[in-house]
Amino acid sequence: MKKPKWARISQCMIVKNEEKNIERALSWGKGVASEQIVVDTGSSDRTVELAEKMGATVYHYQWNDDFSAAKNFAISKAKYEWIAFLDADEYFPEGDGKKLLQILDMLREYDAQAVVTGLVNLDDDGSIISVDSHIRIFKNLPELRYKNRIHEFLSKNGKKIPAWDAVKELTIFHTGYGKSIVKEKQDEGRNFRMIRAELAEHPDNYEMWAYLGNEYTASKEWDNAEDAYRKAVLHMPEEMKGNYSVTTSETHFRLLERIASHEVVNKAELLQAYQKAAEGWPEEGDYDYLMSRFYMGNHCYQEGEKFIRLGLEKLEKYGSTFKSGTLSARITEAYEMLAICCYHNGKPQECVQAATAVLKENPYMANTVMILVSAFRDDMRKAGKGWDGAVQVASFLERSFYHFDSIKDKALILKVAETVDYPELAQVMRELFSPQELQQLKG
Repeated sequence: MKKPKWARISQCMIVKNEEKNIERALSWGKGVASEQIVVDTGSSDRTVELAEKMGATVYHYQWNDDFSAAKNFAISKAKYEWIAFLDADEYFPEGDGKKLLQILDMLREYDAQAVVTGLVNLDDDGSIISVDSHIRIFKNLPELRYKNRIHEFLSKNGKKIPAWDAVKELTIFHTGYGKSIVKEKQDEGRNFRMIRAELAEHPDNYEMWAYLGNEYTASKEWDNAEDAYRKAVLHMPEEMKGNYSVTTSETHFRLLERIASHEVVNKAELLQAYQKAAEGWPEEGDYDYLMSRFYMGNHCYQEGEKFIRLGLEKLEKYGSTFKSGTLSARITEAYEMLAICCYHNGKPQECVQAATAVLKENPYMANTVMILVSAFRDDMRKAGKGWDGAVQVASFLERSFYHFDSIKDKALILKVAETVDYPELAQVMRELFSPQELQQLKG
């Protein structure tokens, strides 16, 4: 029998009161999934009505405080070769669904049972909070099922799931970390209740301690969060070293974050925690990003430069699949940090290189503009170039980032020149304004 041209997908999800998201959640699967399965766990809004209107098959499930049980029930209803299990607040952007079909068709020649995709977490305004990697696409096999009643994860009876890395090709957007949504979950107390139920049965479960720490972090209960992260690290098995996930490598990051936030930081303890984390997860650049922020905050720019360079090197060498999510999401800030450190460490050329990388992406990063102009100011003064040097700087800025026929751009550089005490550049910029524009600035 001839195989169909494309692999066939069962799109599955469990929902409760998702009328705001359900149409978008199902829309990406139209023309991609061969069936769409929605398991409702007790909605009181129009979720079921809207799902059925869009052609999904809806099943009803009696909620029992167990996400894995509900998800595994949905899987049991799926009949096709591959399963796409995105939550209702997750979706592929336009075009990625078709790419997914192409990738799954290609995987017929490989021993892959799952696909790793990028996951971008968005806030209420649609801005990126963090970048991560997850398995949401997997084969419909009896041995692949979810575990844990909350913060469930796909498991293969404790064995590693052979997965294809499609992080560069496929991205899922997740809107569930918006402040309003997080607050709603906190007010309900659902996550705390379910995590504590797991810990009551399994008090040595390091994953649940890690998730409890995340819940305390979300509710800004910092001391409780740190205590939970310490217990997660304490109970974490040695064999989990080198396993990059939210409950392993990221838990060490969260603990580092808490230690570094103390009013009086024990530097020896912070370094010890960093070394333990970096030795166990040597490909993780987030640790170095955090250490650089700490040292820069204490005006220790030599150490700050060392750590941010190390983090960027790890990101470049090892990528961001399951690792360096914070650093990759804040890459522009990271290069700004590098520029600041290089400036204070007397490395003007390297400062200019890092600042240029930032301003190519966003020429209105005010701190970066000031650092760049300060580096040029110092270099020109050292070379004994006054007015001519300022003209060269203005020419470089216009050639590289700005349009000096725009009053906005001219005003920015004038303000920066005045702020960093570079009077020659300020005068060069003033001469680019018409009398009417200068009057407008004064007004």
